[in-house]
Amino acid sequence: MSKQISINIESALFGNQSNTVDVTEQVQNALHGDDITISANRLGVEDPAPGETKHFAVKATITIDDNAPYPFYYIGKDYETLDFIP
Repeated sequence: MSKQISINIESALFGNQSNTVDVTEQVQNALHGDDITISANRLGVEDPAPGETKHFAVKATITIDDNAPYPFYYIGKDYETLDFIP
């Protein structure tokens, strides 16, 4: 039986200490199933720090079937694949 999964991205930031951009809407739109690979190109934004390592932070709410929603927090690096439901 397949599960009904809802992922609501509450906030997402991408960049480094000097240059960070809000990518909340882009992350919500770029989700494919329950994962996303993080990069400026994948998110469709201008690279906020060309040639430097970027970080990604997201706060989301995940609901599976009729269960109560639960919070999800993640901090990772550029080009990581984030799987919301491992």
